[in-house]
Amino acid sequence: MGFPWYRIHTVVLNDPGPLLSVHIMYTTLVASWAGSMALYKLAVFYPSDPVLDPMWRQAGTLGILAGLFHLSVHPPQCLYKGLRMGNIEIVLSSSIAAVFFAAFVVFGTMCYGSATTPIELFGSSRYQWDQGYIQQEIYRRVSAGLAENQSLSKAWSKIPEKLAFYDYISTNLAKGGLFRADSMDNGDGIAVGWLGHPIFRDKEGRELFIHRMPTFFETFPVILVDGDGIVRANVPFRRAESKYSVEKVGVTVDFYGGELNGVSYSDPATVKKYARRAQFGEIFELDRATLKFDSVFRSSPSGWFTFGHASFALLFFFGHIWHGSRTLFRDVFPCSDRQAA
Repeated sequence: MGFPWYRIHTVVLNDPGPLLSVHIMYTTLVASWAGSMALYKLAVFYPSDPVLDPMWRQAGTLGILAGLFHLSVHPPQCLYKGLRMGNIEIVLSSSIAAVFFAAFVVFGTMCYGSATTPIELFGSSRYQWDQGYIQQEIYRRVSAGLAENQSLSKAWSKIPEKLAFYDYISTNLAKGGLFRADSMDNGDGIAVGWLGHPIFRDKEGRELFIHRMPTFFETFPVILVDGDGIVRANVPFRRAESKYSVEKVGVTVDFYGGELNGVSYSDPATVKKYARRAQFGEIFELDRATLKFDSVFRSSPSGWFTFGHASFALLFFFGHIWHGSRTLFRDVFPCSDRQAA
């Protein structure tokens, strides 16, 4: 495997034919990798619940396989002969813009989210979680229901289960580590059903809101704030620091919508349990036995897609800059056709 890699790269630096063929073969490899990923997802996809267990949560990653295939491929000789141009440095330097606008734009739109990355195919982006994009849409629908004189229970019951699921941190493509293998389901389990939206209140009747966990945190303190952002309760790390503890503040939780619609809890242990789970967004019942979950979040395939293209873009971008800069120190550009020279 190492010999074809070495041979290709030594030849590429001295002949624009191999240079162009390698670029074409790279494009072919990327397309083949995307196709193999799609076939792999179809092969392992279990379509029992496309709402709470979509394909992008079940799929793993195939980055080792793509790398091995790329290193072992040798472009055919016919491409060498048919794709010769005037100058290797001109070819490389002129493609800087193409590399920048292709790879950088591709991984940027995937990470930030755009019209080309529909949420139902790839899951939500990290920015949709950090900026509360889905949460705002849910609250907008609930507020619209309340404006029509609906009860809290009825307004929350009209929220689609799929929309509530997008407001769960494990659907975030950036939450899991890129080098944690297997599917997203292996980390937290298979989502079975939405338990409902928890609303926390203190003994004075104030509604409290959980400070949600940011994307790149593994642990985060459980903090409950009121509508003005003032801390009213928390789950302290040490009992000695319990000024705002759930027990002292008298926090209760009521569920609206979902399977626990209309259920209330005042027991401190139960309230703290749901407060911790509310850090991750909407609360779902999870099947953790089937896949033997390990409670470690994993990145979605689109997260790997983003990381891979970011790496490729940087490598190719600086490689083209280097080749292009070589032309500044040459008095005469070399001819591509040695025989004609």
